[in-house]
Amino acid sequence: VPCSLSVRFEEEKPTVKTRPVATAGSKIPSKSKKRKLARTTLVPVMDFLTTEEFKSLPKYMLGRIKYEQINSMIEELNTVAASKYKIIDTPVNKLNSENMRRFNRMTEHPETKETAGMVWFEVEDVKDFASVPTLVHSFGKMVPILRHCHRLRQVRAGRVERYVVLL
Repeated sequence: VPCSLSVRFEEEKPTVKTRPVATAGSKIPSKSKKRKLARTTLVPVMDFLTTEEFKSLPKYMLGRIKYEQINSMIEELNTVAASKYKIIDTPVNKLNSENMRRFNRMTEHPETKETAGMVWFEVEDVKDFASVPTLVHSFGKMVPILRHCHRLRQVRAGRVERYVVLL
């Protein structure tokens, strides 16, 4: 299970498993010796399904996907969430054109009160950041399983569906 802990603003330590999204810190001009703190969002890492959880799924869910597939897709979703928040934490003037397009798409639908302060992603994020092309096709099969095992929560805001990563 990939796990790493990070310090947020060098003061408080997270109590959950997270994957830090590092950004390069920028320096204030040489007159001052202080540094600006780099903005980092701590992205929680979704735990893999255990064999007991997988076997306890209802029978109609068991036929949809194999145990190895769901765990490899959970790892891929962790990467998708980390990639999304890495782009959001990067200063706008340091984004290339492709990441700027992604940034604009991510910020056109702002957070709602259900998703405020939580890590979430949309299907478009999965399409943009997935390195495995089968993830996009299998995502619809995987969501009910992850909701049943309390790894994701589905939030609808108008026409946009968001998936909140649960701890």
